[in-house]
Amino acid sequence: MMKTATTSFKNRVSSLRLRIESLSKLRKSVALPEAHDISERQWFVIESELKAVEIRLMRRLKKVTKLYSPQTGKIDSARNFNESLGEIEIEMSKAYTFFDTYADLLTQRHLSEIGRMLAGCDVLADEAIRKDHPALSVVEPPLVYCDRGFGASTLREGVNLPGRGINPIPLIQIPYSRLKEKCNLTSIFHEAGHEAMVRLNLIATIPEAFNKALKNAGASGLIRDSFRLWSSEIGPDFWTFCLSGIAQAATIREILALPSHQVFRISWGDPHPPPYLRALISFDWCRQVWGSGVWDDWESEWLELYPLKDAPVEMRGVIGEMRKFVPVIGRVLLKTRFRTLGRKPISALFDLSAIAPANLKNTLKRSAEGKINLKGLSPAAQLAAFRIYKDEKKVDEEKMDKIMSEWLLKLGEKNNLEKKK
Repeated sequence: MMKTATTSFKNRVSSLRLRIESLSKLRKSVALPEAHDISERQWFVIESELKAVEIRLMRRLKKVTKLYSPQTGKIDSARNFNESLGEIEIEMSKAYTFFDTYADLLTQRHLSEIGRMLAGCDVLADEAIRKDHPALSVVEPPLVYCDRGFGASTLREGVNLPGRGINPIPLIQIPYSRLKEKCNLTSIFHEAGHEAMVRLNLIATIPEAFNKALKNAGASGLIRDSFRLWSSEIGPDFWTFCLSGIAQAATIREILALPSHQVFRISWGDPHPPPYLRALISFDWCRQVWGSGVWDDWESEWLELYPLKDAPVEMRGVIGEMRKFVPVIGRVLLKTRFRTLGRKPISALFDLSAIAPANLKNTLKRSAEGKINLKGLSPAAQLAAFRIYKDEKKVDEEKMDKIMSEWLLKLGEKNNLEKKK
């Protein structure tokens, strides 16, 4: 029996060794074509982390093999060896969750059009995170991928992955539908905002700034606690606004135009504010920065589509009271000087004049008939300009998709060229 067990152990060790060594061969397994490949820097940080996991598992395998394999004829040693190999098997399976995650999202880039568009989305994500601040200058270039579902999400750099690995790159997931409604790619900015809020320690300081300002404005404890909870989503919304201005408000207006029972829904443990308030907050930012504008019409329409009488009876008073403090929330984010930002407001990290609707309209006026010339604008500002162009020119969805597809593909192509330099 022990002779048979010895052969079995040998086969198991060989199998484990083969699979462990495959962890660092992700690039070879995915085999992206050069035109769709990610940057050398991105591959370096991904493979470095996988190699670290591989080395740790291989050391453990060698250690237990050296310790127990000479004594597999003894039942106690055989049992200990069996137990140890089983533990390594489980840990390795967890490590493959890391491998599988990156394999799944990177193989999307084999698709000719989607792969090239995702390269363009990477450019938007990188602009959204990389700002003139020490905490944001060391972020690895993010990767964008598609998945099922309605909303976007993020997996931040540095969070723990199964198998004791660390996620080496910010991952931003968007629904496939966003690639067909490219004006709403501001979702990428929101997810990047989550990464930025944590790195700048704003995730801890914004709630307190909300609480203080709301208390001074006479808000009840319930309202203060609610906005403190919701700050983790309102903050990234504001980050998106600072990047794309009117496009952020327009996207919120579109993607949150849901049935009334969902628009007024408040879940006391959910960090997302009810869509009713989230839209009003976005319109208010536009008003506080640029005065009157189309966002006033959007707000009037929103209030007509969602009158408070459609809110649940028990929530009408609370939501109505919360609405009164929307301008307070706007002023906190626009005016508060945060210590982690060198006593400057969040907006100091951005050029709000570059996304001012009046300036973008002037840029569009200079464009030739049938063509859009956005030279000199950052990709985020270009996205804002496309939103204005779509709304003012009344461009149909099919034509707009074609225009923005060409734009996104060019962003990706330019990014690929720069990777090779």
